[in-house]
Amino acid sequence: MASYLLWRPQDEFVGSQAKTDENQYTPEYVRDKTAQWSTDDSPQRQPSTHTREKKIEFQDGVADPPQASRSSQDERTDLTETEFDWTTDTELTFEDVGGMGEVKAELKRGVIMPLTTHRESAEQLGISPENIIFHGPPGTGKTYLAKALAGELGYPAAFLSGADIQSKWINESAELVSTLFTEAEAVAEQHDGCIIFLDELDSVLKSRTGAGNTHEEDNKVVNEFLNHLENISDDSIVFIGATNRLESLDNAGIRSGRIDKKIHVGLPDRRARQDILRAQLVDRPTTLSDDQLEQVAGWTQGYSAADLEQIVEDAAMATLERGDDKISWVDLRRVVSV
Repeated sequence: MASYLLWRPQDEFVGSQAKTDENQYTPEYVRDKTAQWSTDDSPQRQPSTHTREKKIEFQDGVADPPQASRSSQDERTDLTETEFDWTTDTELTFEDVGGMGEVKAELKRGVIMPLTTHRESAEQLGISPENIIFHGPPGTGKTYLAKALAGELGYPAAFLSGADIQSKWINESAELVSTLFTEAEAVAEQHDGCIIFLDELDSVLKSRTGAGNTHEEDNKVVNEFLNHLENISDDSIVFIGATNRLESLDNAGIRSGRIDKKIHVGLPDRRARQDILRAQLVDRPTTLSDDQLEQVAGWTQGYSAADLEQIVEDAAMATLERGDDKISWVDLRRVVSV
């Protein structure tokens, strides 16, 4: 099993933030200004309602991906009433992801090629798309990257957190896991593939070492997951998990054959921080120059993309409070501690 760390030179420390470890490598980063950060690794996430307004309509001519379906129209199962929300359009692709060249290359090689351009050859060679874990600090864009991958494939995808498949009722969590993969099989059959993205994976696939501290229900959920992860490759289902705590995952759950690759998504470096600040300001009136943004990037080593987004939000509020309509250097300096 490979574990990939994307190398970027560490910039010099400027400001009061604690310096990261010298051996910690960081990726280039996402540049889009959309809410890519707010959905990733949010604390105390609440369960989704599972059924949202944007429901896939598995009917003639609706929500079909570019690839031809392996099933005929007559064989299609009506999945308009599903337990989980399957979306066909994330409105993102790899073009919206700045940097992260090695990560995107690995996803193209391990996931996109076996399912699209080289699918027939991959099937003949017995090559299945890889199941992946994104791991790294909160706010680094793991969910955003998964959405971009789904957009590249054009496949339906379910974006869930651990809370979405956890229940206070006995046996129900394990049943939800089973339902998730059963639905995924049906979706993949109709659309040539699908993606399951599970954030907060450590809350579901938690380590079972020290059985005295592990609840029986937790073991049931882990076992259910392991059984499905072992057998999903033939159905063109791509599983992607995300966690801030890789070390807390069950060892049996992340071995080869279940999880094929672990990819570290780290904090942005100086240049990436400047790109993120610039992206957050694209649709906001501002008098800030690139040189000023570069200076702020130097002050914010150790900040996540979510932290940088908040800086811009706070600066905008400071602008409003002083009665101006353009974010200025004064506003940015007011909200950044140096």
